[in-house]
Amino acid sequence: MEALDGLLCRNSLICYGAGVDWLIYGIVAGGGAALAGSRLFRRSRQAAVASASGLEAIDDISHLPESLQRTALWSIAEGGFERRAVHGTTKRDRGDIEVTAFDLETLRSRRGEWAYLPVEPPFRLGDVVSVVACDLDRTFPHLLLKRTGRGDKLHDDELGEIATSLTRIAREALRVGRNHPADLPATLPATALEVELPEQWRAYGRDVDPLLRHTAFRAALAATHRRDLVIELIDSLMIVYPAARAITGADPFADLISSALALGDAIRVAVPSPRGVEPAA
Repeated sequence: MEALDGLLCRNSLICYGAGVDWLIYGIVAGGGAALAGSRLFRRSRQAAVASASGLEAIDDISHLPESLQRTALWSIAEGGFERRAVHGTTKRDRGDIEVTAFDLETLRSRRGEWAYLPVEPPFRLGDVVSVVACDLDRTFPHLLLKRTGRGDKLHDDELGEIATSLTRIAREALRVGRNHPADLPATLPATALEVELPEQWRAYGRDVDPLLRHTAFRAALAATHRRDLVIELIDSLMIVYPAARAITGADPFADLISSALALGDAIRVAVPSPRGVEPAA
């Protein structure tokens, strides 16, 4: 009887071990399939944006100048991970503009937190923000323009967002705050400039740059109705992004790119070429 019991015990362990092996294989296979499906979905979204905007899909944004890392966007996000990146050179009346567009998943969101830019009034970003970056062949001091929107209200994360994030749940359990002010770039003051701009727009910078008073640029601002839009100019780089959640869908993302290009055209009208040569009208 003892021998029989031992035999049954060994067989049970063998069966149990085999079951565990198959369970592990199943988990690994399922995880691999989910990862492959996620990558396929992201690539299809990237291809849709490229098709809608007339740009080319790219693997990363390493070609962008380091001045991107000195923007308020980078300070609020603390860097991050790009998705849905596209790039190309677009022909415009005043010369070609090199354009890069991407979704930026903020590094802060990976840590289950969010920050706001401590200007007056402050504003925050979503976990993922859509960004358009243009090289305008001009040089600017650091300027930031913000249009009034939901980001100004500094709404905290919604309950559903907290419940689906392990890092946010951990912060709740440890009673660690989820939001705090970001480091304000040294090139930007906290107080808005005293300059007349189209309704719902405000600007930050060390001085009132002549661009802010130019008729063409002001007209372009007035024609841009996207709520929460932020425009940053630093060195030769212009970045445009909404201080809100990422833009859903290829066509709305392409519209953001078109809006950025229209602003770039107006800036080129307002600011002379550094070479002193402009295309014929």
